Amino acid sequence: MLVFCVIGTVINLSICVSARLIRRPLSPTMCFSVSLAGADAYAASILGLGLVVNSLLPVGFGVETLSRCPTLVLEALRLGGVISTAAHLLALALNHYVGILRPLHYARLITRGRVLTSIGFLWLVPILFFLVYFAAAGGFRADGCSLDFLPFSTFRRVVASLFFVPLICMFFAYTHIFIMVRQHQRGSLRNQNSSQLKSSVKAVVTTLLILGTYILCWMPAVVTFILICYDCSMHPRQLHWRTHLEMAITTNTLVVLKCLVDPVIYAARMPEIKLALRRLRQLLLCRPGTPGSLQPGRNTRTTLLAGTQRGLRTTTTAATSLRQNGHTEIPLRVLRSAGAPQPVQC
Repeated sequence: MLVFCVIGTVINLSICVSARLIRRPLSPTMCFSVSLAGADAYAASILGLGLVVNSLLPVGFGVETLSRCPTLVLEALRLGGVISTAAHLLALALNHYVGILRPLHYARLITRGRVLTSIGFLWLVPILFFLVYFAAAGGFRADGCSLDFLPFSTFRRVVASLFFVPLICMFFAYTHIFIMVRQHQRGSLRNQNSSQLKSSVKAVVTTLLILGTYILCWMPAVVTFILICYDCSMHPRQLHWRTHLEMAITTNTLVVLKCLVDPVIYAARMPEIKLALRRLRQLLLCRPGTPGSLQPGRNTRTTLLAGTQRGLRTTTTAATSLRQNGHTEIPLRVLRSAGAPQPVQC
């Protein structure tokens, strides 16, 4: 389990690092998606840390690790990561909603500054909320921290509401988006650019796939969390210890599986991410002293942008285009005007 947590963290962090190799500026959808990949990396790392601190060291090696206060902080960080992921998905849903419902006003409403500010709130607010809630519930006290409120239904209902309310909002947003797309296909919707709509629909499908993994992989953990507690419908003592172990393994495996599947969706559905990951791999495979390798004294950014086209076919006619992955054609003049980075030559 710990190995898969490490793998999930590394893969999602590679998505975030490769974003620096994408042409500037990043679109709002890409900004939210890269931040969501960071949230997945954060969730995988926190889960792995929790397994080490709460299970491996005390149970496997008999080492007493954290006192109650650090344990409470770790729980706030873990739950904050879960709600941050839901908040990212909600932000993506609103971004798609504005892009399809108000395409002419999208650039004015969804600015880069607002996107970056929103991403900061998406990360900070969930964690701060749980820290404040724990303090208000009597968790942080002068005479020591208390974990007594955690296994009761009041706290569990708060966490469940923060999970299900964004899902309900996303359900209504994507339902309206589906209706708008159907109206456009029937020709009853005017003032809508067809190519822009197709691009927005493709981004919506990508987000829905990620949302599907979020629901399928987190729903069992949340349902278990709200059904089994001291004053819930099922008391923990009613279950055999083996059942507790099997449920914990199943829920944690699903959470790690989400962190492993989402990068595959990014690479398969987003050409920019796929190209950036390819360039990142080329950078990592560069070896000092080999012909064409990056020299310490040279400007790295200039070297990257000056790389030759590797694996891409080009012509010299006015309709020259780059063929990516055998099926997508992008005019070279569009890439040059957008300042798209070129593949790296090692």
